[in-house]
Amino acid sequence: MQKFLVGSLFACLLVGFGCGGGRFGAESMTASGRAFTSNFMAGIAHVAGNYGFTQNNFLIEGAQKISSLGSESIFVYLTPRFRSQYPDQSANQWPSADPSDLAHLAQTAPYAKVFNMNFQTIVLTTYSFANAYGVVGMAGSPGRLQAEESEFYHLTKYLYSHFKGSRKTFILKNWEGDWIGLGQGNTTGNIPAGTVQDMTAWFTARQNGVTRARNEANDTSMQVLNAVEVNRVLDYTQKGLTRVINAVVPNVGADMVTYSSYDSTVVGSDAQTVDKNLTLALNTIKQLAPDPLGLGMKRILISEYGLYENQLKGDATWRSKAILNTAKNAGIAGAFLWNLYDNECLEPNGQPAPVDVNPGNPARPGDSNCRGLWVVRPDGSDSSVLSVLKQYW
Repeated sequence: MQKFLVGSLFACLLVGFGCGGGRFGAESMTASGRAFTSNFMAGIAHVAGNYGFTQNNFLIEGAQKISSLGSESIFVYLTPRFRSQYPDQSANQWPSADPSDLAHLAQTAPYAKVFNMNFQTIVLTTYSFANAYGVVGMAGSPGRLQAEESEFYHLTKYLYSHFKGSRKTFILKNWEGDWIGLGQGNTTGNIPAGTVQDMTAWFTARQNGVTRARNEANDTSMQVLNAVEVNRVLDYTQKGLTRVINAVVPNVGADMVTYSSYDSTVVGSDAQTVDKNLTLALNTIKQLAPDPLGLGMKRILISEYGLYENQLKGDATWRSKAILNTAKNAGIAGAFLWNLYDNECLEPNGQPAPVDVNPGNPARPGDSNCRGLWVVRPDGSDSSVLSVLKQYW
């Protein structure tokens, strides 16, 4: 019976008939009466790149570079690891003592500067100071759940109070949810039932905090949305395995689902295969994700796709075109390229490169020392994908 159901889901999702209309169906684009965005976002992520070009705070350097390239959307991290993900170099802009919670981290000078830049959408991988990356045992820990909800509540409350009238959208999300449930790189077996319960409780607490603060703000001049991120969608669609999309997402009621899309976007050797796999994944998300705010397909965002320019020789341009065309035609909110500066480089001696190595440092990777997950290469030149992104700006 399970194989039959999975096979049927595959067929109806792929062709788009018998599953609620045409290929993706007509969708609403409003949240509680508010327009989300009618413009497809072709954004760029920035975190933990292995090279930089200035002595400025790394968060600010990257945000300024993305803005100067022309993007009106950005994806960065807001976590207790902010110092290692965004080194300060000699700028000394991080506070001497760590903030106590997310709301106070958001008010530090680097984040305040980035949030006040001309970005209309800011996607944030967000982890609380109370629980950090620990999800195990959440379902049976009311105190931890309350602390999680509280941090997301106070962060959302701060954003509404400080960016009133800005027309900005902040999207808070987790890192790749299926790796949380399975262990990074594990593509076999099911997410255990206990882990499903822990993740459901954790995601619900985060959503409750955002919803409560948003309802209190009652502000239509900007918005804060919460998302659950998935990354192994086709494991469920094609194999019937227990994944976040089918076991957790339907039970949380998150505002959005973000999709780290490598399982569908780096496979195949032609645009038609990428289109088919990505269409299947997006339709799976559409079928299983609740839509509490009436966002329609705009409740789905591709938070990551990577092009591996050095490894997939000649693929970067056509693959990026295929991903962005499919995503835009689907009517989803947008797609974010990973990463501004490659975060999977090696030093010239073969050791993993540190974050934000400046020019002149012997540890700085060269172009050939990286996998090619970049918009800007270590030598300062632009990736060929930039010309594709600019068509969507």
